[in-house]
Amino acid sequence: MTMNQLDTIMRSKGDEEPTGTSAFDSFQKDRASLADQAYDAIIDLILSYQLRLGERTSVSLLAERLSLGRTPVKEAIARLESEGLLSVAGRSGTTVNDIDARTARQLFALRRTLEDFAVDEAVRNVTDEDLRHIEGLLAELKWSGQESGSLRRDLARYVRSNVRFHAAIVACARNPTLDRLYAQVQLQAQIIAYLYRMGSSSTNSAMNDRYLEHEAIFKALRDRDAQKLKKLLESHSASTETMVLGLL
Repeated sequence: MTMNQLDTIMRSKGDEEPTGTSAFDSFQKDRASLADQAYDAIIDLILSYQLRLGERTSVSLLAERLSLGRTPVKEAIARLESEGLLSVAGRSGTTVNDIDARTARQLFALRRTLEDFAVDEAVRNVTDEDLRHIEGLLAELKWSGQESGSLRRDLARYVRSNVRFHAAIVACARNPTLDRLYAQVQLQAQIIAYLYRMGSSSTNSAMNDRYLEHEAIFKALRDRDAQKLKKLLESHSASTETMVLGLL
């Protein structure tokens, strides 16, 4: 083989590499998308009481129930386990963690501490792009007051948006370790918002009050007012905790 022939082969293989990389990237994106779909679907099952607190399930049962493959379901379960919502114990399967008053108090106390810790750096580091993203999440928290038939669906969507809204504020601190710690308490703290739907005529009023609190929190972040933001986050968490403990 001549040097020219070898050079031609090497160039040819080099030209092929991006195609392989692109296909792999596409596969990874599809896999991540399915895992996200499984993640949201499991949360929806819990919020709609189709998967109850303390109930045992498994990868196989959830994959069949959600019409998804085992791999994305396993990835979703691992993520929910890291966030404290599920427990996985060998042959015992996967269990939805129960939430009692003591656990709720601990979760809200941790959440307040982590949010308070994040504020100074978040205010210092927040960008205009961050603010546009968080404002978009705020819009998702505006309660539409749908008919009771869609209440479960609306509350499930609300809980996910609520989780993302608070996580996005904490993420402005640019502290990956803090993000991981916050994720471990945030979802479980927010998931008990499913208790809202046990309310009746007061649901719309309660949701509108929560929206106004979120709106004030966003404005304090936008204004880079750390002290005001800390007070608003503290008050917001306290009012939610009081409501939840009353229901529990």
